[in-house]
This record gives sequence, structure tokens and C-alpha cells, in this order.
Amino acid sequence: MRLELRLSLFYYTFFSLLGVVMPFWAPYLSHEGFNAEEIGLLLGAFHLSRLYAPSIWGYVADRHMERMRVVKLGALLAVLAFVPVLFIEGFWPLLLAMLCFSFFWNAILPQFEVVTLSHLGEKRDRYGKIRLWGSVGFIAATLIGGELFIDDQIEWVPIGLLVVLIAIYFATWTVPKPAAAPINSAKSVSVAKVMRRPEVIQFFALIFFAQLAHGPYNGFYTLLLQQEGYSGLSIGLLWSLGVLAEIAMFAVLHKLWQRFSLVSVFMASLMLAVLRWLMMATLSDSLLIIILSQLLHAASFAVLHASGIRIVQQLFPAGSEGRAQALHSSLGFGLGGLFGSIIAGYLWHHFGSGVSFIFAAAASCVALLLISFGKLPAKVQQNS
Repeated sequence: MRLELRLSLFYYTFFSLLGVVMPFWAPYLSHEGFNAEEIGLLLGAFHLSRLYAPSIWGYVADRHMERMRVVKLGALLAVLAFVPVLFIEGFWPLLLAMLCFSFFWNAILPQFEVVTLSHLGEKRDRYGKIRLWGSVGFIAATLIGGELFIDDQIEWVPIGLLVVLIAIYFATWTVPKPAAAPINSAKSVSVAKVMRRPEVIQFFALIFFAQLAHGPYNGFYTLLLQQEGYSGLSIGLLWSLGVLAEIAMFAVLHKLWQRFSLVSVFMASLMLAVLRWLMMATLSDSLLIIILSQLLHAASFAVLHASGIRIVQQLFPAGSEGRAQALHSSLGFGLGGLFGSIIAGYLWHHFGSGVSFIFAAAASCVALLLISFGKLPAKVQQNS
């Protein structure tokens, strides 16, 4: 099996899990009797361990340069830690179980990103074409889940998650470990010193707010569609439409980077994100607006993710890749996802969906201001 195919297989299975979690976990929790605030906290638990788990595992990987061993171990322990979720009941036991599971789950992706970039070497522009298979996996899981889980079968969601977790574990065994980095690189690099640079602080702040804005969408979009009367198949198709737009963006993003600066593309994506959330806040009863907002997922997520990965690689020196990607996951997707879920749950419960998405638009505006008036280094602003 070709190396790029093996890397793609991992992304396919990994993001298949998110294709079950994002559309169907909140409806499952609602079916189990949890209110919107509790759902927001339980979704936040999925992100909370991103604040510390990636850094712990990243330090281990940088120190010993055994990234694939970390990925395999994290995948196995995630499977074992998720099994109790099938049997426990009540808010606090489930919260503790999700914290335990996510500690191992969140160890996987940041280190595998480094593995992928290491394998690609000088061909890093091919990253987007490999990563898009994660989006394909997300679509497949969402479409199948829309038929299997929505309405009468929603209680089967945890079983579906366990099956996908097992598939991820087996996929990790198909990927060889990359060539070792220089032995002394991890010891000579001070990540703390890099983190004190203004452009690095600015970058992580804007990633935090950009991800904060996704809280209402990631946690409650399916519930919104159910309120509007959409069927399970329709919900799966609408989720898939957003990811199809994401795939298209991953396929052409390198061409945009060649024509425009990395920062210019990022700024444009944040402007479109503001438009997306305002559309969702005010016109979610229109099918046309729902479709247009899903197409804008290409801007609000795909550019955010791929540009963030690339900027991290440029801001941090060799030998700190694992810790750098861990910080990207922790401070942006972890902290942003945590507060985004909790705030979205509170606003949804007390004020409704419209206010939740206005909050999302405001968070994207803050990210846009940060990148507009900040001072990212010239090497990041140059065309890539």
C-alpha cells in the first residue's frame, strides 16, 4: 500500500468519528434527557483535555521521537476508555468518562500531523490532498449516521462511536514511523521563548476566537435542523454539503496560497465566517440560506485548519513540531472549543439559537481584528 494511501486511510477513519460526534452526539444527549446547558458542558468535556493532553503527549513524542508509538497508544487507550460510556448513566459519571476518554483521544491528531508532514518532506503541498480524505470519511459517517441514528435509533450512537474508534486503532498500524529528527533538536529548542513573541501570541489568540465561533455550529446544528423539521437523511446531506465544500477548498487552497498571501486568504475566510454566522442567526428558516451557509464551511473551517497547521510550522523551529502542534490544538481548538461549547449551550438554553450564532459572528469579528491589526512575521505573509 502506498504511503500516501496509508496516511489518507488514517485521516478517513479519524474524521469518521467526528462525522458521528458532531451531528449526532448532542441529539443523543438530548434523547437521554440532558438540557442544552448540560449538553454544552458535556461537549466541552470533549475539548477540555485538549488544554493539557496534547502538550503532555507532544513532550513525550519530542523527547523520544516515537510519534507513531504515541499515536497507536493513544488510539488503543481511547478505545478502552470509551467502553464505560456504553453503560454509565447520569451527568457527572458521563462527564468524568468523557474527560478520561478525551485525554487519550486528543493525543492522536497533533502527533499524526507531524508524522504526515515528516513523511511528505519537501512535498508538503500534498498535505491538503491527503487531509481531504478525512473530510470524505466525515461525509460517509454523517450520511450513514443520518439513516441509522436520527429519531428512533439515536440510542445506538455510542455503539457507532466505539466501532469507529476500533477502526482508527487498526488504521494506525498501517503507517510506518518517519525518519528520526536530529537527536539534539528537541533539547535545544525553547518553546516558551517562542511563545513570548508578539506574532505568536497574536496567532494563537485569533485561532482561539475563530474556533470559539464554531461552538453553536459544532454542538447544536443538528438540533437546529431538527427544530426546523428536517429528516435524518436531509440532516446528513446538509452536514455533508459543508464538508464537500471543505474538500473543494483543501484541493485548491495551495493555488490560493500561490496567488495571494497566507494572511490575506486567512482574512478573507474570517470575513466569510462572520457572514455565515449572521445568516444562521437571522435566516435559518430558509433552506437556501442553510445551503449557502454550509458552502461557507470551506472558508470558516477548511482555511482555518490548513492555514493554522502551516503557520505553526513556520513560527516554530525544527525540533519543536510536536509541542507546537499540541499548542495549536490546545489553545485554539481545545480552549476555543471548550468555551465555545459551554457558552453556546448557555445561550441556546436561555436565549435561543439566534443569539448563539450572533455570539459566533462576534467571536469571528474579534479574530478578524486580531489578524488585521497584528504583526505576523513577513515570512508568514509571503505567498507560500
